[in-house]
Amino acid sequence: MKRVGIIDIGSSSLRLMLTEVDNSGYFKIIDELKTPVRLCHDLVKDCGICSENFSSILSTLRAFKSLCTVSGADKLIVVATESFRAAQNRDILVPMIKKELNLDVKVLSCDEEIYYNFLGVLRSMYIKNSLIVKVAGTNTYIAWVKDNSIIKHATLPFGSVNLTYKYKLNDRVLRDDLETAKVYVNENLEDISWLKETIFDSIIGISSTSRNIGKIDSVRKRYPFDIPHNYELNDLDVKDIYNLVKSKDLKQRQRLDGLDPEFADIVVGGVTIFHNIVKLINCSNIFISSRGLREGLMYEYLKENYNVIDDILDYSLNGILDILNSNKNHAKNVFDITYKLFNNLKPLHHLGNEFTNIIKTSTMLHDCGISINYYSHHKHSFYVILNSYINGLTHKELIMSAAIAASHRFNNYQTPISPFSAVISQLDLKAIKQIGALLKIADGLDRSLVGAIKDFSLNINDKTVEILVYSDINVDFEIRQALRASNTFMEVYNRELIIKKKEII
Repeated sequence: MKRVGIIDIGSSSLRLMLTEVDNSGYFKIIDELKTPVRLCHDLVKDCGICSENFSSILSTLRAFKSLCTVSGADKLIVVATESFRAAQNRDILVPMIKKELNLDVKVLSCDEEIYYNFLGVLRSMYIKNSLIVKVAGTNTYIAWVKDNSIIKHATLPFGSVNLTYKYKLNDRVLRDDLETAKVYVNENLEDISWLKETIFDSIIGISSTSRNIGKIDSVRKRYPFDIPHNYELNDLDVKDIYNLVKSKDLKQRQRLDGLDPEFADIVVGGVTIFHNIVKLINCSNIFISSRGLREGLMYEYLKENYNVIDDILDYSLNGILDILNSNKNHAKNVFDITYKLFNNLKPLHHLGNEFTNIIKTSTMLHDCGISINYYSHHKHSFYVILNSYINGLTHKELIMSAAIAASHRFNNYQTPISPFSAVISQLDLKAIKQIGALLKIADGLDRSLVGAIKDFSLNINDKTVEILVYSDINVDFEIRQALRASNTFMEVYNRELIIKKKEII
């Protein structure tokens, strides 16, 4: 077990992410710190970082390093982005940090910054054909990502800070100033030919601008839970938020629900940039990623030092099972049985392959609540799954996985899913019951935890579903346990459940 600290000296803040890495290469965040330092203000007014801000940097870095040292960190990675890259006095600042704190600061190029942000998103979300947008302090970065690769990318010479102060958008916004800012943004966007010519499946927003857009939207919609990563909204939502923030002065924006007050002075500039990009490419599917540069740096470290599982969902599930000391063989057996039942019963439930990740998550983690307490562990599994760091799942998939896992016990427990009605539809509730019934059967068939069921076949007719199980040992116990799901199965599938054994010859 190792601990690794990642420090990011950004344009508006210094951030620390302290992680713990197990022997398989799975990491979890155990501490985070953020200190606001508006370095980009210096670059807007001048060409270098002022002594006052540099003193703040040294003080913050000293505290971050001390925290990592006391926490037993084996490695500390320190990077600086646009603020140091553009500062004329960076050749003085970087050696001074080395001299004062013995920290090696790597100043990332634009291409490196885009790559690490891409890597952080790639290892946390499934991406097919998307535009990644990061509105930073003095730059905006865009990258066309397709088939897990960056196809095209560009760096634009404006961000939330310099656009704000160049066009006086920090307090009360005048129409002429805003229109002039939009023209400037659009002129730069028009120069990127591939941006206009490409049809994207989605936009993925990272950085403070995107996260604040997502948070404002979630508050407006009374979204049922506070998970910023993979939050979904559309182009009309972005337009509404743009109209909302531009119509308020600074004091009004500071009181706006969902908006970080520290971001209130530059939010109009940031949202204007994001809104104009959304409008230009005419894409309605927008996702917010809370993972980017620091996670990308972490994944590069893992790739260099561990044999990391390629699939991002499998990586998360295996890591969680290890951390919770769960029975991985039982989890795998239950998944295999449930998945085969699901595929064989498609003529009855009519669900497609889009439920694969839900089945995998709910079955692999169905017993994870035992880490809290065995008694009523199905209830604990529900909130453990909801609050775990699981890569690759949408919010709907996460809620459905938690609900299915919570339903695996043979009792009348009512999953507390009603607060999530804004995300879950009646068809989703039906799918939860259908898959939940199969999980009950699968858990029963592996109840002795020895993988007794080697294989099985199904016969489906108008009144019954017969499961013929294959085993080289006596499995009467397992069959009895699985048949406890008979009533649930009849309720969901309107068929009598029959389970018999056939000896392996």
